[in-house]
Amino acid sequence: MKSRFSRFSHWTSDPQLLTLILFGIEGIFLQYNCSINGYGNNLYATNMGATDAQIGLIQLIPNLVAFAALLPLGILSDRLKSSKTMPLITLLVLAFAYFGLGTVPVLGENRMLYFFFFLAFTVGGIAIYNAQWQTFFGDVTPLRQRNQVYTFRNRFMFFVGIIAPVICGFLMGAKETTDEKLFILRLFFYLCGAATLLQALVIARIPGGKRTPEALEELASHRFSARDVITAIRDVAKSRQFLLFFLPVLFLHMSWHIDWSMWYIGQTQYCGMNEASLSIYNGVFNVGQLVAIGIMANINRRKSPDFTLLLGILGLISCPLTMMLVPLLPLAARPVSFIIINTIFNAPQCAVGLCVVQLLLKVAPERNRSLVVSLYTMVITLSNSLLPYLGVKLYTALGADITALYLFNTITLVLRCFAFLLLLWRYRIVKKEGLLVHAE
Repeated sequence: MKSRFSRFSHWTSDPQLLTLILFGIEGIFLQYNCSINGYGNNLYATNMGATDAQIGLIQLIPNLVAFAALLPLGILSDRLKSSKTMPLITLLVLAFAYFGLGTVPVLGENRMLYFFFFLAFTVGGIAIYNAQWQTFFGDVTPLRQRNQVYTFRNRFMFFVGIIAPVICGFLMGAKETTDEKLFILRLFFYLCGAATLLQALVIARIPGGKRTPEALEELASHRFSARDVITAIRDVAKSRQFLLFFLPVLFLHMSWHIDWSMWYIGQTQYCGMNEASLSIYNGVFNVGQLVAIGIMANINRRKSPDFTLLLGILGLISCPLTMMLVPLLPLAARPVSFIIINTIFNAPQCAVGLCVVQLLLKVAPERNRSLVVSLYTMVITLSNSLLPYLGVKLYTALGADITALYLFNTITLVLRCFAFLLLLWRYRIVKKEGLLVHAE
């Protein structure tokens, strides 16, 4: 007993080790919520009678809310005594929204209206949280430890991503009526609310984040104005290193976001997948991500996040190819084939999240960092709100049939190949100029 207590005391007395462990635990709760969002939001809406157009709105509405809130919250965050405060506030709002989302099916004829309202503060709230989390993460972890901490956190996240959707899917698959399926999803959304409150407790325990008295004095003497936004934009617009990061990564996200809603439509309408097979897919896919994240982290250390990001976009290029191949197979073979092919060939996708955060924190200036991160996240969030909706509109304009599916995925494939070429061009430049990010 004494030995165990000694080990626990060692963990809590070592700030770096404690930070590593707490970020891992924080990642568990975040990934549970993200997994249920990714698996459950579309099914929740479908079981409440949503149309294809409303499925497209599932990305549009919450991300527009996040887009509107990111800038003022980024400005406020830069003026608080600790970069920890805003993530904590965001998590409390998120918890309330999840409890509301779980109550939606019993709210009568206007339940789809309430669904989108609470969805705006769950999916949108996570986008806001991630922007503030990146600033907090940059403040409490030294540059050379970020790869280690972020990889450790992501391993926990992918592990939870394996379990949560599989349990939810099997429980839903065992139910026959729509009301019973909705009841299962409601329970998981209530658990999301509880997990978010626990996540807030963990964030509160992570050491660091307080700003120095000098920084607070400078903030107190400087009243915010629109010029601060203009100054921040000018600073990054003059930074060649930032632009070399921002423009290719923006196009990468645009080529990725365009099929987010179409992905679900393709899975359910053309690949023969139901609640059970979707949950198995989410679980098995995260097994692939869990294996791949260690490989990608090692490549980060040996090469650089700049190089590893190229592997991430190669994984994304396989997605439209998979969506075009699977519908050619016999109906009974489609779900299993989809799961196997996409899990194997899209495993490097985990490199996108692993690398982009590290590259952003490297190129973002120290002055107005929260504001710059918020501005960056606003642009990415705007892409994530508009592109999935436009993707569904494009599919509908092309005829909303199997031919339209192939045309749409051909366009997506071309866009992602071009994104890869942009990132390859960027990598060659930063390597030649000695600007590669070094990860430990």
